[in-house]
Amino acid sequence: MDGRLFVLLLLSGLFWNSSGLTRPYHYINTAMSWSEAQSYCRERFTDLATVDSIDDVNRLINKVDAGYSGSVWIGLKKGTLKHWIWSNGDNTTQYYNWGSGKPVLVGDCVATMDGVWANIPCNFGRYYVCYGNSGYTLVKNPLTWAEARSYCRQFYTDLAFIHNWQENVQVASLISGWSLWFGMFADSWEWSDQWDLRYRHWAAGQPSMTADTCVGMSTTNSGKWSQQSCDVLQPFICYGGTKTPQVTEYINTAMSWSEAQSYCRERFTDLATVDSTDDVNRLINKVDAGYSGSVWIGLKKGTLKHWIWSNGDNTTQYYNWGSGQPKGDGDCVTTFSGVWYDAPCIYTRHFVCYGNSGYTLVQRAKTWSDARSYCRQHHTDLPTVHNLEENNQMKKILLSGWHFWFGLFLDSWEWSDQWDLRFRHWAADQPSMTADACVGMSATDSGKWSQERCDRPKPFICYGDDKRQQIVRLKVTCNGKCTLNDHSLQTAILKEVLFDIYLLVFQINEKLKDMRLESDSTISWRKGEDGEVFHQENNHDE
Repeated sequence: MDGRLFVLLLLSGLFWNSSGLTRPYHYINTAMSWSEAQSYCRERFTDLATVDSIDDVNRLINKVDAGYSGSVWIGLKKGTLKHWIWSNGDNTTQYYNWGSGKPVLVGDCVATMDGVWANIPCNFGRYYVCYGNSGYTLVKNPLTWAEARSYCRQFYTDLAFIHNWQENVQVASLISGWSLWFGMFADSWEWSDQWDLRYRHWAAGQPSMTADTCVGMSTTNSGKWSQQSCDVLQPFICYGGTKTPQVTEYINTAMSWSEAQSYCRERFTDLATVDSTDDVNRLINKVDAGYSGSVWIGLKKGTLKHWIWSNGDNTTQYYNWGSGQPKGDGDCVTTFSGVWYDAPCIYTRHFVCYGNSGYTLVQRAKTWSDARSYCRQHHTDLPTVHNLEENNQMKKILLSGWHFWFGLFLDSWEWSDQWDLRFRHWAADQPSMTADACVGMSATDSGKWSQERCDRPKPFICYGDDKRQQIVRLKVTCNGKCTLNDHSLQTAILKEVLFDIYLLVFQINEKLKDMRLESDSTISWRKGEDGEVFHQENNHDE
């Protein structure tokens, strides 16, 4: 062996590479409600776990701590719309062969008789068709749809999946004059991340007909799923790569909002975007100690208004407006016996909060913004209503004949980078009704936001990697014994091998000084996870 080494030199910045073909899952051994678990996963990873197959189910089970025998939250929750989908989760086919007048309102499972489809109640007993390696198999043992699916999954692959007219004819030819279950059913469950592959792994008797709208996965019963109350506190599983906090940079130079925006876009990504109170706290910590004013962030008044939720959730499209509503009476929304009305935000109303214990009625008359502040201080926030079931749950605690604030309001503020998560952190009495259209974040008042004149000079915060950083990759060959990870040798390489780059950096620094701008231009080695700069490249690697 000649000691030949191929090495990689990386200067500044970060490099990340992943070749994984499956979702990385993360077990969180902290008991939370489903919505709290969803927020936790979205903030630190991607979302609550989404499951596509039995292999995914087994991977989830293996992630759970040994000894825990309860259930864990996954990302499935009841939606408002029903879809005709397939037992194996495949949603690529658009072929249907409904009978005349079908489907009807009653019946969430589909049977075929002589190739013609009809939806009927799932608890009827029927013969059924499985599919597997040998094609379609008729099973003459009347079972409910769910029992038939379990049988097919145990002894074959799944209930029959029909892509086209030819496959429909093959299934119809198995028996004449009998109604047979196959793999289609009506489903209103949806994934937290809006993933469209609708694999399901329900336990026997699930989902039930109760109003519970969230899904827990058993850690003992082969990972089977059950319908549960969303307020139950239990561990959960997230998926996705670990999110690193947004890279932010405090610029201690007073500029107008538009000048600050141009500066950030030129040198970083944009003015700072804020998704949560954790982001707010990180920004506060970036501001120079001793500065007590406000700083520009990336929020500015837009031209379009959107109905959005106090907690920033923009995934729900459910509304329950009263007749002729909204009619432009105001930018905040009340509920009256479960029916919604727009009203001026400065009106005082009793209100509803939500938190770990579900909905809480607060019989104290406050403006909408004061009500939101109260809910955030004593509970979680004003309620977000995703569907009819949640609206009915909130309706149960309302007093008859009264209007109550909840979390919906009209918002025309938008982020400079067009980010769509609409978290808001306004100070009391903000935003005002003036024409000022830009947002400053207080460096002292818990990072609260206020509406300010856009031409007012002030410091600001950018986000994103510094665009002036450069990554240089260098492959080096050495003969004999190489000690390239020795610090003194690395320093010598920077000085000798990269003399031209050093000269360029020196010239840039001098130019910036002439412009009265500070510069921290440096050259540094990129270290791998093992702390080493240089790594041997195997001969068989591409």
